[in-house]
Amino acid sequence: MKIYDIMKPWEGEWIPERGIDLNSDIQTLRAVDLDIYGARADVTDQEGRKVGEVDIDILKYLVDISTSQVLDSILDKFQEGVIAIDARGRIFYLNHAYSKILDIPIRKIIGKNIRQAEPGAEIINVLETGIPITKQKQYIKTLDKYVSPKIYPMKENGQIIGAVSIFKDTTKEVKLKEEVVKANEIAMNFKRQIEAQQELSKLEIVGKSTEYLKTVSQALIVAKTEASVLIKGENGSGKEVIAKMIHMNSGRKDHPMITVNCAAIPENLIESEFFGYEGGAFTGAKAKGQMGKFELANGGTLFLDEIGDMPFSMQAKLLRVLQTGEIEKIGRQKNVPVNVRLIAATNQPLEDMVAEKKFRQDLYFRLNIVEINVPSLRQRREDIGLFANYYLQKYNQQYQKSVALSPEVLSFFYSYSWPGNVRELQNCVEYAVIMCTEDSFGLEYLPPHMLQPAPSKEGEGAYRGESLKKAVSTFEKAVILDAMGKFKGNRNEVMQALGLSRRTFYRKLKEYEINCDKK
Repeated sequence: MKIYDIMKPWEGEWIPERGIDLNSDIQTLRAVDLDIYGARADVTDQEGRKVGEVDIDILKYLVDISTSQVLDSILDKFQEGVIAIDARGRIFYLNHAYSKILDIPIRKIIGKNIRQAEPGAEIINVLETGIPITKQKQYIKTLDKYVSPKIYPMKENGQIIGAVSIFKDTTKEVKLKEEVVKANEIAMNFKRQIEAQQELSKLEIVGKSTEYLKTVSQALIVAKTEASVLIKGENGSGKEVIAKMIHMNSGRKDHPMITVNCAAIPENLIESEFFGYEGGAFTGAKAKGQMGKFELANGGTLFLDEIGDMPFSMQAKLLRVLQTGEIEKIGRQKNVPVNVRLIAATNQPLEDMVAEKKFRQDLYFRLNIVEINVPSLRQRREDIGLFANYYLQKYNQQYQKSVALSPEVLSFFYSYSWPGNVRELQNCVEYAVIMCTEDSFGLEYLPPHMLQPAPSKEGEGAYRGESLKKAVSTFEKAVILDAMGKFKGNRNEVMQALGLSRRTFYRKLKEYEINCDKK
């Protein structure tokens, strides 16, 4: 503490014979005779001019009480760690909190140079630059701890004479916050899954697999925006279902969603289909003209299915509409403004088509602001049984039947590759319900193509001169063994995956002499 901190300013021109130097501090005055005349002492500057007065009693008290032991006692009560270094970087003070927080005994570090004791410490930068540093979170890797330091330079007469760092151990707070963030992420993920399941139920969409729920969750998130969406997936995987879900959960749900299959429109008609035309615009045109898909979807959503089949020449015109928000109708001189949200879908590798100059790169990036991938049925096998039962009920009602699925058929469904995805499964069940003349349909009622295995790489067929019943038995045994390997012999998981009842499952184990003991 400096004398001028307790000095009463004095305004006058009298120069005293005796006084206390303005730059003196309390510690320096401990060894000075303070028997100064009167109840007050004069404070002078370096040129001997009186600049103020101090109360002698206060000054004596401060001199007596200002000892290093008192200062140490005060600082050791701090929960914050304190470290101080001199101008050369040598550590001359540490409090006990510093030792406790960083788990370093004071005797091992006091008196050492900070550059050796803690290379790269922030206090070194403050010592060298004179610029204070405050951080909310600093990680100490060697101790796996977080601290929040406040580091200040110490100056005297404008010169840096050292630096002091005061820091708090925030490890618990930081890790608690990380746990809270993690818990929130888990909760949000669970919430999105619940929302996805609710949306599936509302739209009568079948599915409970993790992969598919993730796709639905992504669709619900992007639905709230106006971003263009590119939906990728195999034919029959349900890309249009996702597109409808996005539209129905968007701000445009009260406006139309117009679907265009780019692969189904002849190239010479695609421009008029998209943009429409005025009456008499060309030979054969309707007298009143025709609105194009963009006009029909105005205010709503335009879904372009199989976008990869769009002619290259048309791609440039589509890009221009997306950039300008206007269409050029055939036979009309003034452009027509349109406001549509674009969703495109494809089963083709557009990235490869861009590289091969078959699809415009600028249009690809324009369409692919958000990409959503719809998993194939092979990637969501746990949904196969759900789909099978859903369509069975639907077509039983439609054709006024009460046909049931046999365990053999359900087992076959779980092992089949489903190249046509959900659409193929739907057609398969409808075919079987129509053709079945019994209470339960077996493999013989499936579409013929499904029972024709694809030839192997060597061109070998599947027929081995055995009966169909024997071939089916061999196939079923292989499927059960494969499932046992996947689920490590867990009976319940194998039964659930194959869609078999407990009685049927154990009957087949006995029939095929399979040991299903859990490893």
